[in-house]
Amino acid sequence: MEEILVARTEAGNLIYLTNTYSAKELTGLKAVHQFFCPDCGSKVLLKIGEIKIPHFAHKSTALCGNGEPESSLHLQGKMLLHQFFSDKRISAELETYLPEIRQRADVLVERKSVIEFQCSPIASTDVVRRSAAYSRLGLHFTWIVGIKESRDNKIQILNIKEYQREMILRQDHLSYLLLLNPAMKQFQYYSNLFHISGSRWIGKVASISMDLQSYPFAMPRLLSRNDFDSVCAVFLKARNDFIRSQFFAKKRYQNPFWILCYELGLDMRNLPQIIGVPIRGAESVAGNAVIWQLQLARAKRLGISYENLLSSGKIKLQKQQDTDKALRVLKDYADFLDEMEAGEWMSAKQRDVLYDIYCKSV
Repeated sequence: MEEILVARTEAGNLIYLTNTYSAKELTGLKAVHQFFCPDCGSKVLLKIGEIKIPHFAHKSTALCGNGEPESSLHLQGKMLLHQFFSDKRISAELETYLPEIRQRADVLVERKSVIEFQCSPIASTDVVRRSAAYSRLGLHFTWIVGIKESRDNKIQILNIKEYQREMILRQDHLSYLLLLNPAMKQFQYYSNLFHISGSRWIGKVASISMDLQSYPFAMPRLLSRNDFDSVCAVFLKARNDFIRSQFFAKKRYQNPFWILCYELGLDMRNLPQIIGVPIRGAESVAGNAVIWQLQLARAKRLGISYENLLSSGKIKLQKQQDTDKALRVLKDYADFLDEMEAGEWMSAKQRDVLYDIYCKSV
């Protein structure tokens, strides 16, 4: 059954299942009223159970084409967000249907901003489609990922799935993922993200309780030099793990890592630490950081331009529209190589140069 938190009575009055109703009051409402979906108009049932929070439910999901079954986590999170705005005396509507785009906003704030609270995996194309639809209406939108467990506040490796990449917020040159743990009433930020490969990133995790959160939502801070050193240390371990994994590769004559090391005359068991370093924006480039940085080092030696390197397909884009971003990443890494080649490859100033590039990129 599709579950919602808002319904209309037979008289047309909206009923919001927020914390304002006790179980006894809801039982009384159920006894004297019929309830209908505010979107499709079909009859819905008021469920007052002991496991899930009270909610309305369609008899069949086929009756309403604008929703999907929701978890208790999703329902609880939406209610908390609605309460968050109510406590701040900010106008907010729960589960508002927008007929122009045939979408239901989880929370519509002051009729100009949408909060989407997403707990379950969905297609990344659906995230893009819904975001584009809100933009067409001139609505600002914020995606919040629902979580059951919170991470420790520190620099660490993070698993950010493909659909969550589309939920990353970008503001004032910062990119971050905003999450909410309803059970703990706590927001978490995954910020200052550096892509390793696939769904693996390195970032800084920071938490703030709902009581201390502001609106507009608080912004994460840039990395201090000490934090950046921690990023480099975690990135180095991930890089070394990847290199060790290549020792077990079959058909080494077809393996990009072995081929590139051979062409560059590098000892793959003692690869210089200038290969496989954190560069902001590298999520625009597909593949592991070690591989694309070896590719660029080779192109640089051969005098191949960044544009030709990308057009050759040797370095692939994550998305076709990422060309400009990828070119900036390649230039940043080439600048890093220039700085390091002026001295020793294992120079102690490596992290100084990388931190300068990070600061310039934000």
